[in-house]
Parts: sequence; C-alpha cells; structure tokens
Amino acid sequence: MLELPGEETKAHLALSRRSCALAGIVVVMIVWGSTFVVTKAAVHDIPPLTLTFLRFLIAASVLVPIAAARGGLRRLPQPLPLAALVLMGLTGVVIFHVGFTYAMVYGSAAQGAIVFALVPAAVVVAAVVGLKEAPSKRRIAGILLSVFGVAVVVATGESGSASPAPLVGAAFMLGAVAAWAAYTVLAKRLAGTDQVVVIACVSVIGMAMVLPAAAVELSLVPWPDPSLQGWLGTLFLGVVASALAFVVYSRALRELDASLVGAYLNLDPIVGVLTAVICFGETLGLWQMSGGVVALAGMWLASGERGRPEPERHSPTHGRGGAARAAVGAVSTIARCPEELP
Repeated sequence: MLELPGEETKAHLALSRRSCALAGIVVVMIVWGSTFVVTKAAVHDIPPLTLTFLRFLIAASVLVPIAAARGGLRRLPQPLPLAALVLMGLTGVVIFHVGFTYAMVYGSAAQGAIVFALVPAAVVVAAVVGLKEAPSKRRIAGILLSVFGVAVVVATGESGSASPAPLVGAAFMLGAVAAWAAYTVLAKRLAGTDQVVVIACVSVIGMAMVLPAAAVELSLVPWPDPSLQGWLGTLFLGVVASALAFVVYSRALRELDASLVGAYLNLDPIVGVLTAVICFGETLGLWQMSGGVVALAGMWLASGERGRPEPERHSPTHGRGGAARAAVGAVSTIARCPEELP
C-alpha cells in the first residue's frame, strides 16, 4: 500500500509524456501538411534537387551548432551507428524528399496529399516487419478504413493544369511513401538517443548524398533566380519543416508505437488538401470530399485506442524483437519545452 502513490505518480507521468508526444505529433502534421503547397510554390523558382539540397543545408546549419553544444557525436551510442544513420539519410532525406519534390512538379498539391495518406498503412507494414510491433484489431481496422477513403479520393479525382503528369507525380509520391515507412522504422531504433544529434547527422549525411545530383542538375539548367517567395518557402522547409519538425517527430517515437504515429500521418493529407484549395484554388468533388471524411474517420479509429500506459522497459528490445519505447524522461516539443531536452 505504501508504494501505491508512487505507482500512481508513474502512471500519471506516463500519461503526461504520451499526451505531450501526441500534441507534438499533431503540430508536426500541420507543419508537414503545409509543405505540399510550400514545396509546389518553391519548386517553380528552384529546381527539385537543388531545392532538396538547400532545404537540408539550412536544416543542418540550424541543427549542427546545437548538436555540437550538446556534446556532438559523444551523445550517440558507441560504436557509432553509422549504417543506421546512413540509411536514415538515404530514406528520410534523399529518397523521400526528392520523390516528394518531384511529385509536386508533375502532380497537383491535392493529389500529392491524397497519395501521401497511404503512409499509415505502409508504416504499419514496416513496423510489423522491422520492429515486430503487433497493432490491435481496432488500429488495423482504422487504417484499412483510411486506405479505403484514400482509394475513393484517388479513383474519383481528375487531372488539371496543376497536374501536368499526374501518374508520374503519383509514382514519385508512392516511392516517397515507401521511403518514409522505412525511415520511421529506422528512427524508432534510435529513438532513445539524443534526437538533436541524430537529426543533425541525418541532415548532413542526406545533404551530402544529394549534393552531386544537385550539382549535375545546375550544370544542365540555368542557375535559378528565386523570388522572395521562393527563398521564404525554402527557409520554412529547412528550419521549421525539417530541422524542428524532424526532431519532434523522432522524439515522439520514444513514447508512441511507430504504427500509431503512422495513423496520425493521416492529418497530413487533410491539411495538404485544405491548403491546396485555399492557396491554389484546387477543387475537390463530392466523392473526393466523402473519401476524405472516411479517411479521417479511419484515423480517429486507429489513434483513439484505449488502454493503460505500457509498463516501463529497460531492455533495448522487447518481446520477439520489437524496439522498446523509452519509458524514462520527459518528452516535449522543442518550441514548448527546450530546457527539458536531455
């Protein structure tokens, strides 16, 4: 009986950490949802590969000094997980962002947002295969409902002037979806480490990978002369959507299953479609709007799972090899609680 208050305190702290992680994920989804229109606007001024390089050059410029002040590579596991960092740079920066950017070149922002709604299903598959996570029946049903809603939207969509090659754009976005699912699983494996240092390393590695392709691109096309809107969009993509949002996303994985985080990614297409309608005047038909409502209902079903906080785990793996969630330490967003970062 004397230990009960302590157990209750642990339970309340676990719920608080989970609530903070969920709030951070929602903010990140709103930011990332806006990147469809921001990227489409910026890519009019800056070639796709060059835009991707500049985005992560800016992100690295923000994160590297902070990471160095926090101890740099000494904050990472030893020996350094170079293979994991390189794979995260390849999937989360090169394949995902290059595919995402080219999707905005050939397809509309609304179409890209709709196809991106397939990420939750891809993340669940990757989490089951790579992390041995076991999503509940309710979560699986919600994700299937979301996929059905997305299928309705895609099947009833029409091409327009904003989408010169919609099938090509959809193919690029599907490649980005697969890359992001892989990145989510890789990030979960390093979720217990200092995320500022991890994302700084991933940004530098990804930037270095993109640099040769961007150099070739600039040798084939005239050097761009971006407008103020183009530069502001690139700064937003680098500082907010990459540097800060990536850290918050990765830190949330310390408290949440990768498949649950994937369910919240359904907010991305909703914000993406809304901003496309508001900013570019893109329209959606009745069937497309109905499919969006179904996808939103599926997201609610998947993310509204009830249950008690999971018990504290100290092993780096749990059960049949799934990556254990870090259960100690407060999780907060960079903007709200920077002093609480480890």
